Amino acid sequence: MAQHIAGLSEAEINEQLEALKRAHEEDSAGPQNALDRGIISFGGIFSFLFAAATAVSIYEIIMRYFFNAPTIWAHETVIALIAVCYLYGGMQCLAADKHIRIGLIYFGTSGGTRRLLDFVNGLLALFFAVAIAYAAYTMVENAWWTPQGDLRLERSGSAWNPVTPAMVKMALLVTAIVLAIQSLGHIWTAWKGTGYRQSAGEAPSKWAILGIALVFGLLLIGGYLLFSNGRSLGIQTGSFLLVGSIMILILTGIPLAFVTGLIAIIFTIAWFGPMGVPLVSSRIYSFVNEYVLVAIPMFVLMASLLDRSGMARDLYDAMRLVAGRLKGGVAVQTLVAAVFLAAISGIIGGEIVLLGLIALPQMLRLGYNRALAIGTVCAGGSLGTMIPPSIVLIVYGLTASVSIGDLFLATVTPGLMLASFYIIYILTRCHLNPEMGPPISDEELQIPLREKLVKMRGVILPMGVAVTVLGSIYGGIASVTEAAAMGVIGVFVSALIRGEVTWALIRDSLKQTLETCGMIIWIGLGAAALVGVYNLMGGNRFIESAILDSGASPLVIVLIMMGILIVLGLFMDWIGIALLTMPIFVPIIIKLGMDPVWFGILFAMNMQVSYLSPPFGPAAFYLKSVAPKDMSLSEIFRALIPFICIQVVALAIVLFFPDVALWLPEWVKGD
Repeated sequence: MAQHIAGLSEAEINEQLEALKRAHEEDSAGPQNALDRGIISFGGIFSFLFAAATAVSIYEIIMRYFFNAPTIWAHETVIALIAVCYLYGGMQCLAADKHIRIGLIYFGTSGGTRRLLDFVNGLLALFFAVAIAYAAYTMVENAWWTPQGDLRLERSGSAWNPVTPAMVKMALLVTAIVLAIQSLGHIWTAWKGTGYRQSAGEAPSKWAILGIALVFGLLLIGGYLLFSNGRSLGIQTGSFLLVGSIMILILTGIPLAFVTGLIAIIFTIAWFGPMGVPLVSSRIYSFVNEYVLVAIPMFVLMASLLDRSGMARDLYDAMRLVAGRLKGGVAVQTLVAAVFLAAISGIIGGEIVLLGLIALPQMLRLGYNRALAIGTVCAGGSLGTMIPPSIVLIVYGLTASVSIGDLFLATVTPGLMLASFYIIYILTRCHLNPEMGPPISDEELQIPLREKLVKMRGVILPMGVAVTVLGSIYGGIASVTEAAAMGVIGVFVSALIRGEVTWALIRDSLKQTLETCGMIIWIGLGAAALVGVYNLMGGNRFIESAILDSGASPLVIVLIMMGILIVLGLFMDWIGIALLTMPIFVPIIIKLGMDPVWFGILFAMNMQVSYLSPPFGPAAFYLKSVAPKDMSLSEIFRALIPFICIQVVALAIVLFFPDVALWLPEWVKGD
């Protein structure tokens, strides 16, 4: 693939990239029945609510800052529009099989074994959806009718006082009902053996049957202990059962969002009885109505527009003019471009795919060491967790009640330090062994001055967007959410100026935003519900007292926390880890007299490690989806080992020298 792409013209390369993306999107289970196909088709229309929310946000910004006439309706309208999109995104991802799951076992199966796993997953998803529907109905009943049975619609109680709370709660109920119907459809498809990689005439392997039987056996034993004893089990035993249930369920390949949500419901029923189930739906409702989370789809939309418009490719090409003659220069160019891309979008997966399509073929064509090329793309593309505007830090700030602006300031130095470590490593390796990263030939660098100016001009617009977004946040001019909306408009106008705006670009970008947010937010929904239930059980107090009463020094306690995060990162997605652990860890950090902003940077750096580490290592799977056919996952993971070591060194520096992260926010506040 690398040699083939290298011989094409720029227009042909763009066409090839789009073909590869389409092939990657189609390489999944996809719609399995008419309902799934209808949900996906309607999702394309539904995703335009993101555009409406962006437009409303920009209108509010203009009215407030230019006319000193802030609206009373924009804030709640945006929250309601985005909340409904989040809920629909769950159905969309289930229909297209886009939900994140631990697929080490699941994705390696086919035939009768896949059929059995899909049947089991359908049953578990059905139980989750029915329980959520019951809980949502209790909310809708209270929001839509009075105790006497008269119709009323719950209002927000603000100056505008809309009926959006009633509407969003009804949307949650409808979503749960549709998820239940989808799950029934998937159960039927699995029973008939007509789904993706299933086989009606092939029986599952005896090992698959034994494994499923073992999983359900363990779950039944745990369930018997839980439901027969309830609260009398005690929080310690309950905690072990909760963690064990999660680890067992993820082995089936059920989406992570459903795992945590399902466990939350089961423990709620066992601990508080059926009447406690509405606790789960109330946590879900509260989560989707968080205004800070509105920044996530805005930044995702920014990244999608940037990727599809061609600005990212021009940015990468412009770096060649700076680093082309260096040994290892193309790898350095890739890392510098990755830093700029992270500063514009804050999205990780898209950067790895983009660099895998553009940078990896060029490095392989030039004869770069394959391991060095792989590590550069994955490590550089993962910098989005560290370089602001980082979605990881946005979620941490929300869960830890920490200023996102302070987090963005604090991560600048560690993020650039980590990127610099990567560059130093590459230059050192290529200096010691020039064959690992040969420079670009003089003939390829003989670009006409006019073309050089065009390439450099292509950098101005996206860099202007990055400066505007981050400058407005750091300068206190706009909130993170408002800055994200400004970024969307900035990238859109930049693409418009470049003549790249088409209907397909807008449609596909919005659809990708719907699916991406469906993946991210639904993991958050399940984790938020689980954390809420666990805290009501007394879990946060149990863990806090166990750690603080252990007699360990504060540094040892932080090291233990880092170890827990690293282990969780081997198996779980970062947003689930953040929502499960930060509500417990951050209060402990504060009681120990440590800075939660500093701990947030440690968390983001820890998630950097998890992004590359096997067996989950999302970066490896993103790259594998667009890498040459002969590049295996094992080769990719081996190539990442030096870069993981660099990440651990950088993490240790920030851990033992907190001022590396804290000096910039303190300096800004000092001014």
